Amino acid sequence: MIRRIVLCILATLLLVSCTTAQTEQKKITVGMPYIPNVQFAAFYVAKEQGFFAQEGLDVSFDYNFENDVVQRLATGAGIEFALASADTIILARAQNIPIKAVLATSQFFPVGFMSKQDLPLATPADLKGKVIGIPGRFGASYFGLNALLASAGLTEADVTIQEIGFNQTPALIEDKVQVISGYINNEPIQLEKNGVAVNVLRVGDFFSVASDHLIVSEAFIASDRATVQAFIRALRKGMQASIDDPTAAHADALKQIPEAKQGDTVVSMAVLQATTPLWQAPNVSIGTINPEAWKNSEQVLRNMGTLTQDIDISAGYELGLFEK
Repeated sequence: MIRRIVLCILATLLLVSCTTAQTEQKKITVGMPYIPNVQFAAFYVAKEQGFFAQEGLDVSFDYNFENDVVQRLATGAGIEFALASADTIILARAQNIPIKAVLATSQFFPVGFMSKQDLPLATPADLKGKVIGIPGRFGASYFGLNALLASAGLTEADVTIQEIGFNQTPALIEDKVQVISGYINNEPIQLEKNGVAVNVLRVGDFFSVASDHLIVSEAFIASDRATVQAFIRALRKGMQASIDDPTAAHADALKQIPEAKQGDTVVSMAVLQATTPLWQAPNVSIGTINPEAWKNSEQVLRNMGTLTQDIDISAGYELGLFEK
């Protein structure tokens, strides 16, 4: 009788131990370089549909500016993963900030330049002589403008740049500038909502430069490579699920960012539908890093005079972590 009781107790303890092991999740925080937005749907889908949980990860999101999340990531200040554009990563590496890209979250550079339909804007050469509004001489818009100008053999001297902050849409509507920069999955949709039809000059159509990437610190790769690979597996599933069923992905995104329900969900759905094509390229697996596009990005930064240091561009990304 005593032996049976002991066996029952041991069996109960073993069951509790196994259950705890099965449900214990590793807490992970992702630094997002913008406010909560459906453009991050792949992350929200991976969380809502349990892809992160299946990999043993309990993921939360922390929103800030891109440079801030890069610095925090490098110093291990509360985030394990983050998002950043390739140009930001290259410049950070040039300053000996030990971060690496491990997954391309976009295959197509998302910045474009827009004019009202009555102003021709079909090729980069059409930018010559135009007054162009950008947030400032920093970030993806400034980088994208220089990439387009270079593709047409132009320089900043061939255009008039106005630094207008993040007010591109009203600036174009009110004719304060002739051309604005913006994200091709956002500003054209917002302008259409306001009854303004536009021409869109997409940087990626004329010059292949590297876009947004998932980044981690070198220290985290060295100390917990398995978690990095687990996160990548889950995020790729989230990307594919969003591509396969944008309606379900939109619903998952709204669960993660309930404040979006107070806005125009028709517009947010349109933004998502314009976003998922940016993650894809013909005959390329989701998440694949493109070394040639990184070389092009380096050259643009050197032409701009922003990058002057000698660096090994391939050290800014790690291909071995990506599992096809």
